[in-house]
Amino acid sequence: MINYNGVIIEKSDLPSADIARAAMYGDAVFETLKMQEGKLFFIEDHYFRLMAGMRILRMPISMDFTPEFFVEQAERLAEEVAIENGRLRIQVVRVAHGKYTPAEEQSTVWWMELEELESIDYVHAEEGLTVDLFKDHYIQPGLLSTIKSSNSLPYVLGGIYARENNLDAVFMVNDNKMLVEANAANVFVLKGDVLRTAPLEDGALRGVFRKNLLNWAKEISLEVKEESINPFDLQKADEIWLTNTIIGVQWVEKYRKNTYKGDKAKELVALLQRKLNVLGSL
Repeated sequence: MINYNGVIIEKSDLPSADIARAAMYGDAVFETLKMQEGKLFFIEDHYFRLMAGMRILRMPISMDFTPEFFVEQAERLAEEVAIENGRLRIQVVRVAHGKYTPAEEQSTVWWMELEELESIDYVHAEEGLTVDLFKDHYIQPGLLSTIKSSNSLPYVLGGIYARENNLDAVFMVNDNKMLVEANAANVFVLKGDVLRTAPLEDGALRGVFRKNLLNWAKEISLEVKEESINPFDLQKADEIWLTNTIIGVQWVEKYRKNTYKGDKAKELVALLQRKLNVLGSL
Protein backbone atom coordinates (compact mmCIF):
# COMPACT_ATOMS: atom_id res chain seq x y z
CA MET A 1 0.00 0.00 0.00
CA ILE A 2 1.12 3.57 -0.72
CA ASN A 3 -0.20 7.05 -0.01
CA TYR A 4 -0.91 8.54 -3.44
CA ASN A 5 -1.87 12.23 -3.31
CA GLY A 6 -3.55 11.62 0.04
CA VAL A 7 -5.37 8.42 -0.98
CA ILE A 8 -4.23 4.98 0.22
CA ILE A 9 -4.00 2.65 -2.80
CA GLU A 10 -2.10 -0.40 -3.97
CA LYS A 11 1.18 0.55 -5.62
CA SER A 12 0.14 -1.43 -8.70
CA ASP A 13 -2.78 0.99 -9.10
CA LEU A 14 -0.58 4.05 -9.68
CA PRO A 15 -2.04 5.87 -12.72
CA SER A 16 0.39 5.27 -15.57
CA ALA A 17 -0.30 8.66 -17.18
CA ASP A 18 0.65 10.49 -13.99
CA ILE A 19 4.02 8.81 -13.66
CA ALA A 20 4.90 8.73 -17.37
CA ARG A 21 7.50 11.51 -17.23
CA ALA A 22 9.28 9.80 -14.36
CA ALA A 23 9.49 6.58 -16.40
CA MET A 24 10.35 8.23 -19.72
CA TYR A 25 12.65 11.08 -18.71
CA GLY A 26 13.48 10.67 -15.02
CA ASP A 27 11.50 13.87 -14.43
CA ALA A 28 11.05 13.36 -10.70
CA VAL A 29 12.62 13.98 -7.30
CA PHE A 30 12.48 11.92 -4.14
CA GLU A 31 13.47 11.86 -0.48
CA THR A 32 14.20 8.89 1.78
CA LEU A 33 13.50 9.39 5.48
CA LYS A 34 13.89 7.31 8.59
CA MET A 35 10.87 6.64 10.79
CA GLN A 36 11.09 5.44 14.38
CA GLU A 37 7.99 4.68 16.41
CA GLY A 38 5.97 6.65 13.87
CA LYS A 39 8.18 9.74 14.03
CA LEU A 40 10.20 11.06 11.09
CA PHE A 41 13.78 12.14 11.66
CA PHE A 42 15.26 15.32 10.18
CA ILE A 43 11.94 16.21 8.54
CA GLU A 44 12.81 19.88 8.04
CA ASP A 45 16.15 19.05 6.37
CA HIS A 46 14.46 16.57 4.03
CA TYR A 47 11.60 18.98 3.34
CA PHE A 48 13.89 21.85 2.36
CA ARG A 49 16.01 19.60 0.14
CA LEU A 50 12.84 18.35 -1.57
CA MET A 51 11.63 21.91 -2.13
CA ALA A 52 15.06 22.92 -3.44
CA GLY A 53 15.00 19.98 -5.84
CA MET A 54 11.56 20.91 -7.13
CA ARG A 55 12.66 24.51 -7.68
CA ILE A 56 15.83 23.43 -9.49
CA LEU A 57 13.69 21.23 -11.76
CA ARG A 58 11.19 24.10 -12.18
CA MET A 59 8.28 22.04 -10.89
CA PRO A 60 5.11 23.75 -9.67
CA ILE A 61 4.91 23.54 -5.87
CA SER A 62 1.54 23.09 -4.21
CA MET A 63 0.64 25.41 -1.36
CA ASP A 64 -0.22 22.26 0.61
CA PHE A 65 3.41 21.15 0.65
CA THR A 66 4.56 21.93 4.17
CA PRO A 67 6.56 19.83 6.65
CA GLU A 68 3.38 19.35 8.68
CA PHE A 69 1.52 18.11 5.60
CA PHE A 70 4.09 15.44 4.85
CA VAL A 71 4.24 14.35 8.49
CA GLU A 72 0.46 13.98 8.58
CA GLN A 73 0.41 11.99 5.34
CA ALA A 74 3.26 9.75 6.52
CA GLU A 75 1.40 9.04 9.77
CA ARG A 76 -1.72 8.06 7.80
CA LEU A 77 0.30 5.62 5.72
CA ALA A 78 2.12 4.19 8.76
CA GLU A 79 -1.20 3.53 10.46
CA GLU A 80 -2.67 1.92 7.35
CA VAL A 81 0.25 -0.48 6.78
CA ALA A 82 0.93 -1.00 10.51
CA ILE A 83 4.59 -0.01 10.33
CA GLU A 84 6.19 2.25 12.94
CA ASN A 85 9.87 1.71 12.18
CA GLY A 86 10.94 1.96 8.59
CA ARG A 87 12.22 3.70 5.50
CA LEU A 88 9.82 6.25 4.00
CA ARG A 89 10.24 7.32 0.39
CA ILE A 90 8.48 10.42 -0.93
CA GLN A 91 8.38 10.70 -4.73
CA VAL A 92 7.25 13.81 -6.62
CA VAL A 93 6.69 13.63 -10.40
CA ARG A 94 5.95 16.32 -12.95
CA VAL A 95 2.71 15.75 -14.88
CA ALA A 96 2.60 17.38 -18.32
CA HIS A 97 2.17 16.59 -21.99
CA GLY A 98 5.14 16.94 -24.27
CA LYS A 99 8.38 15.10 -24.73
CA TYR A 100 11.70 16.40 -23.37
CA THR A 101 10.11 19.83 -23.11
CA PRO A 102 6.95 19.66 -20.98
CA ALA A 103 3.87 21.60 -22.02
CA GLU A 104 3.32 24.90 -20.23
CA GLU A 105 0.35 23.48 -18.35
CA GLN A 106 1.97 21.41 -15.61
CA SER A 107 1.17 19.90 -12.25
CA THR A 108 2.77 17.39 -9.89
CA VAL A 109 1.69 14.20 -8.20
CA TRP A 110 3.33 12.57 -5.21
CA TRP A 111 3.29 9.30 -3.38
CA MET A 112 4.80 7.76 -0.28
CA GLU A 113 5.77 4.18 0.40
CA LEU A 114 6.95 2.76 3.70
CA GLU A 115 9.30 -0.21 3.99
CA GLU A 116 9.82 -1.86 7.36
CA LEU A 117 13.39 -1.98 8.69
CA GLU A 118 14.64 -4.91 10.74
CA SER A 119 16.66 -2.60 12.97
CA ILE A 120 16.12 1.10 13.41
CA ASP A 121 19.16 1.69 15.62
CA TYR A 122 22.49 3.02 14.43
CA VAL A 123 24.87 0.11 15.08
CA HIS A 124 28.63 -0.24 14.76
CA ALA A 125 29.33 -3.34 12.69
CA GLU A 126 32.08 -5.69 13.86
CA GLU A 127 33.22 -6.12 10.27
CA GLY A 128 33.82 -3.19 7.97
CA LEU A 129 32.98 -2.76 4.30
CA THR A 130 34.99 -3.77 1.26
CA VAL A 131 35.00 -0.93 -1.26
CA ASP A 132 36.73 -0.09 -4.54
CA LEU A 133 36.81 2.77 -7.03
CA PHE A 134 34.21 2.96 -9.81
CA LYS A 135 35.58 4.72 -12.88
CA ASP A 136 33.24 3.58 -15.66
CA HIS A 137 31.04 6.68 -15.29
CA TYR A 138 31.59 10.04 -13.62
CA ILE A 139 29.44 12.32 -11.48
CA GLN A 140 28.92 15.67 -13.20
CA PRO A 141 29.10 18.49 -10.61
CA GLY A 142 26.34 21.09 -10.60
CA LEU A 143 22.98 21.89 -9.03
CA LEU A 144 21.53 18.59 -10.27
CA SER A 145 24.17 16.60 -8.40
CA THR A 146 23.07 18.11 -5.07
CA ILE A 147 19.49 16.76 -5.23
CA LYS A 148 17.92 13.30 -5.27
CA SER A 149 16.36 12.96 -8.70
CA SER A 150 15.21 9.90 -10.62
CA ASN A 151 18.16 10.40 -12.97
CA SER A 152 20.31 7.94 -11.02
CA LEU A 153 22.03 5.83 -13.67
CA PRO A 154 25.62 6.34 -12.40
CA TYR A 155 24.55 5.06 -8.98
CA VAL A 156 22.59 2.17 -10.48
CA LEU A 157 25.61 1.11 -12.55
CA GLY A 158 27.91 1.59 -9.57
CA GLY A 159 25.72 -0.73 -7.54
CA ILE A 160 25.76 -3.36 -10.29
CA TYR A 161 29.55 -3.09 -10.52
CA ALA A 162 29.84 -3.58 -6.75
CA ARG A 163 27.65 -6.69 -6.84
CA GLU A 164 29.52 -8.18 -9.78
CA ASN A 165 32.84 -7.71 -7.99
CA ASN A 166 31.74 -8.86 -4.52
CA LEU A 167 32.04 -5.37 -3.07
CA ASP A 168 29.84 -3.76 -0.45
CA ALA A 169 29.96 -0.37 -2.19
CA VAL A 170 31.98 1.70 -4.64
CA PHE A 171 33.50 5.15 -4.55
CA MET A 172 32.26 7.54 -7.25
CA VAL A 173 34.47 10.23 -8.82
CA ASN A 174 33.77 13.33 -10.88
CA ASP A 175 35.19 14.20 -14.29
CA ASN A 176 38.26 15.69 -12.59
CA LYS A 177 38.89 12.27 -11.00
CA MET A 178 38.17 13.65 -7.51
CA LEU A 179 36.30 11.54 -4.96
CA VAL A 180 32.65 12.58 -4.69
CA GLU A 181 30.68 9.97 -2.73
CA ALA A 182 29.75 6.29 -2.68
CA ASN A 183 26.98 4.77 -4.77
CA ALA A 184 24.45 5.20 -1.93
CA ALA A 185 26.19 7.31 0.70
CA ASN A 186 28.35 10.32 1.40
CA VAL A 187 32.01 9.61 2.19
CA PHE A 188 34.13 10.93 5.07
CA VAL A 189 37.91 10.42 5.27
CA LEU A 190 39.69 10.60 8.64
CA LYS A 191 43.41 11.28 9.02
CA GLY A 192 44.56 12.05 12.55
CA ASP A 193 41.95 14.38 14.02
CA VAL A 194 40.94 15.87 10.65
CA LEU A 195 37.74 14.60 9.03
CA ARG A 196 37.24 15.51 5.38
CA THR A 197 34.35 15.16 2.96
CA ALA A 198 33.96 16.25 -0.64
CA PRO A 199 32.38 19.70 -1.14
CA LEU A 200 29.08 20.11 -2.95
CA GLU A 201 30.94 21.93 -5.72
CA ASP A 202 32.71 18.66 -6.58
CA GLY A 203 29.37 16.90 -7.10
CA ALA A 204 28.57 15.53 -3.65
CA LEU A 205 24.93 15.03 -2.77
CA ARG A 206 23.59 17.53 -0.25
CA GLY A 207 23.11 14.70 2.24
CA VAL A 208 20.89 15.34 5.24
CA PHE A 209 22.98 13.06 7.43
CA ARG A 210 26.13 14.63 5.96
CA LYS A 211 24.95 18.08 6.97
CA ASN A 212 24.36 17.03 10.57
CA LEU A 213 27.53 14.96 10.81
CA LEU A 214 29.60 18.03 9.96
CA ASN A 215 28.51 19.38 13.35
CA TRP A 216 28.31 16.12 15.31
CA ALA A 217 31.92 15.18 14.54
CA LYS A 218 33.11 18.22 16.45
CA GLU A 219 31.62 16.67 19.59
CA ILE A 220 34.20 13.87 19.44
CA SER A 221 37.06 16.36 18.98
CA LEU A 222 37.41 16.17 15.21
CA GLU A 223 38.24 19.06 12.91
CA VAL A 224 35.90 18.95 9.93
CA LYS A 225 36.79 20.14 6.43
CA GLU A 226 34.86 20.22 3.18
CA GLU A 227 37.54 20.01 0.52
CA SER A 228 38.44 18.10 -2.62
CA ILE A 229 39.71 14.57 -2.02
CA ASN A 230 42.05 12.80 -4.40
CA PRO A 231 41.47 9.01 -4.47
CA PHE A 232 45.17 8.62 -3.55
CA ASP A 233 44.29 10.25 -0.21
CA LEU A 234 42.20 7.18 0.63
CA GLN A 235 45.32 5.05 0.88
CA LYS A 236 46.77 7.39 3.51
CA ALA A 237 43.61 7.59 5.63
CA ASP A 238 43.22 6.20 9.14
CA GLU A 239 39.49 5.58 8.68
CA ILE A 240 36.92 5.91 5.89
CA TRP A 241 33.18 6.19 6.58
CA LEU A 242 30.07 5.88 4.44
CA THR A 243 27.05 7.75 5.78
CA ASN A 244 23.37 8.27 5.09
CA THR A 245 20.19 8.73 7.09
CA ILE A 246 19.20 5.06 7.00
CA ILE A 247 22.50 3.34 7.81
CA GLY A 248 24.07 6.07 9.93
CA VAL A 249 27.84 5.48 9.78
CA GLN A 250 29.50 2.41 8.25
CA TRP A 251 33.26 1.99 8.31
CA VAL A 252 35.42 0.77 5.47
CA GLU A 253 37.75 -2.12 6.33
CA LYS A 254 39.24 -2.83 2.91
CA TYR A 255 40.01 -0.59 -0.05
CA ARG A 256 42.20 -2.25 -2.65
CA LYS A 257 45.30 -3.46 -0.74
CA ASN A 258 44.69 -1.21 2.25
CA THR A 259 42.99 -2.13 5.51
CA TYR A 260 41.51 0.31 8.01
CA LYS A 261 40.17 0.41 11.53
CA GLY A 262 36.85 1.77 12.71
CA ASP A 263 37.62 2.95 16.25
CA LYS A 264 36.55 6.55 15.80
CA ALA A 265 33.52 5.44 13.79
CA LYS A 266 32.49 3.29 16.76
CA GLU A 267 32.76 6.30 19.06
CA LEU A 268 30.66 8.38 16.67
CA VAL A 269 27.99 5.68 16.32
CA ALA A 270 27.57 5.66 20.11
CA LEU A 271 27.08 9.43 20.02
CA LEU A 272 24.58 9.14 17.16
CA GLN A 273 22.53 6.51 18.95
CA ARG A 274 22.23 8.81 21.97
CA LYS A 275 21.06 11.59 19.66
CA LEU A 276 18.65 9.20 17.94
CA ASN A 277 17.11 8.28 21.28
CA VAL A 278 16.63 11.97 22.10
CA LEU A 279 15.03 12.67 18.71
CA GLY A 280 12.76 9.67 19.11
CA SER A 281 11.56 10.88 22.49
CA LEU A 282 10.61 14.36 21.32
